[in-house]
Amino acid sequence: MRSFKSEVALIKHEVLKHIVRLLFDDKLEEEINRLPRTLTNMGLTHYRCCVYKERAVLAERVKFALGFSPKEVDEEERLGQIVRDRLKDHEIKLPVLDIIEIACDRCPIDKYLVTDACRGCVAHYCVNACPKKAITIVGRRAYIDQEHCVECGRCSKACKFHAIVEVSRPCERSCPADAIKPGPKRNSVIHQDMCTSCGTCTTACPFGAITDKSQIYQVVNWLKQGTKVIAAVAPAIAGQFGPKVKMGQIFSALIKVGFAKVAEVALGADEVAKLEAEEFKHLVEDKKWVASSCCPAFVSIIKKHFPEFEDHIAQTPSPMVVLGRRLKRELPDYKVVFIGPCIAKKEEAMAQDSGIDAVLTFEELDAIFDARDINFTDLSEIPSSFECATSKGRGFAVSGGVAEAVNRVLEEGGLSGLLKPVRANGLEECKKLLSLARAGKLEGNFLEGMACEGGCVGGPATLVEAQKSAKAVENYKMTC
Repeated sequence: MRSFKSEVALIKHEVLKHIVRLLFDDKLEEEINRLPRTLTNMGLTHYRCCVYKERAVLAERVKFALGFSPKEVDEEERLGQIVRDRLKDHEIKLPVLDIIEIACDRCPIDKYLVTDACRGCVAHYCVNACPKKAITIVGRRAYIDQEHCVECGRCSKACKFHAIVEVSRPCERSCPADAIKPGPKRNSVIHQDMCTSCGTCTTACPFGAITDKSQIYQVVNWLKQGTKVIAAVAPAIAGQFGPKVKMGQIFSALIKVGFAKVAEVALGADEVAKLEAEEFKHLVEDKKWVASSCCPAFVSIIKKHFPEFEDHIAQTPSPMVVLGRRLKRELPDYKVVFIGPCIAKKEEAMAQDSGIDAVLTFEELDAIFDARDINFTDLSEIPSSFECATSKGRGFAVSGGVAEAVNRVLEEGGLSGLLKPVRANGLEECKKLLSLARAGKLEGNFLEGMACEGGCVGGPATLVEAQKSAKAVENYKMTC
């Protein structure tokens, strides 16, 4: 039986898959109102208080799958009305990430709680440590008056039994940018001025209350209508559809569902390695260190949280943009769809002159394959429609791969030893290293920042674990 990373991933998959089927069958407007009922009748969701709330949540998921945040449409509008009146020329708008408010569990906010491990000890370290006198002993047990608690954490550190624990919402705890805060109704709120669209919160929320807008409707319409569309495939796709599925079979599946051509985004990465190496040579003496520009969430955290370092970011565009612009020059009458593991790429692609007409995640592509009954064992391998990328470009998918590629270009140019890379693996590490740079203590001159742990293979919209994907990418690097 097919396995998913979580039940939330399964629900998202089924919503997307059913929408794709309705699109190909020309029944979207006719059947979309019944979709939440259809899915609950299948037994897909059975987690909330009643079937009516399940259907209400599913209706909100459908809106996101059609490219809308529920805040962008009238809550009284039915799904069929949205399809009929709003969808034809709809383009997704910022923010890409948002919250399904009805799905948010409004988790408890009290940050420090006394557990049963409290022994009512004689020393009362917690009482003495509290600067606001918010802790008293009641019935031989510590009690925290939440009205006076300032959440400083001193009581938790002082307790020798570790009986006072810090509790935070999974979404809030997962956000490296500190962009998720409790709202006025105890619901979570994303502060867009701080958000990097990294998507970590989408997998952290156990209730699936945070999700991304999809462009699957637009892409499937192009495929269905015979529009010439190029699938620009990120190298992290290796291994996503099973350990025995070859890259050539994935290319074959893309052609079978309607894409006209397939291109490796690693071709753009090969070009980026050359451009960033050249840029690094000219910038490093003046700037002391240069930050890679490949990861949009990493670039965003610099711009929003460390703006003084914005001029340290390499001006070379990401591999997606470099390839997209090339394809638009060579084949201007084609649509270009980036396919990858990244939610932040949806925002990056919306920039003017990105060369990208739409973005699909691996989750969304998987739904298309499933809806079209793609069986990889029945498919032969075919090459991509363009030249083969090198192992350097394909290695961008794994943490450390960008620095390795840039270094190899410099070494080939006789500049061995010039690059002193520092690898930031995940946004938390990115923040730490940028903080060191702020203090003038960064030990290196090239900062490779990856928002996802493990690199792109650990992206929020992947289908398999990062370690498995990293091994598949390593094998893929050697195939050309």
